[in-house]
Amino acid sequence: MFINDGGLRVAGPNISPGTGNVVASYSNADWVRTIRHGVNPKGRPLMIMPSEDYNRFTDADLAALITYVKSLSPVSGSGRVMELPMPVRAMYGFGVIKDAAAKIDHTLPPQPPVPDGITTAHGACVANMCLGCHGARLSGGKIPGSPPHWPPAANLTSGKDSVMAATPTRIRSSRCSRPARGPMDQPLK
Repeated sequence: MFINDGGLRVAGPNISPGTGNVVASYSNADWVRTIRHGVNPKGRPLMIMPSEDYNRFTDADLAALITYVKSLSPVSGSGRVMELPMPVRAMYGFGVIKDAAAKIDHTLPPQPPVPDGITTAHGACVANMCLGCHGARLSGGKIPGSPPHWPPAANLTSGKDSVMAATPTRIRSSRCSRPARGPMDQPLK
């Protein structure tokens, strides 16, 4: 994080598994803290890490994500840089914009596996990743903590102002329904 002309420049780290990258020495527990709780291995909150969208992953889904990221080819260079204007810096400094770590109920257990299917339970599990931008009721609007120039999130509910089609759609996802299969798919704490 850098202060630049009164604004705030946030440099996201390179999370490919290459030597010297921020995650090169991450243990599975470090990955879990980062993804599920929004804190780094030293316990510091991560800025602009949407952990509130991921903290209810099932243990198997989180293990699958970690396994996938670890399997990626190393990429040289730094991560993406985001320039945030002065008002965002002030709101962050005064606690108006909170880190994901401050928004998460860290006492909640991981989501238990939900049977795959076109059911309310499976849909709620899949939709959990949409809540950070689209809101608790998926009705869209201003994305909390986003820069002023970002467009609002779309309304995903049914109805007049929704982007969703009037006819039912079938969403297939392996998320929330996979049983644990291997050492990396075992529950991570």
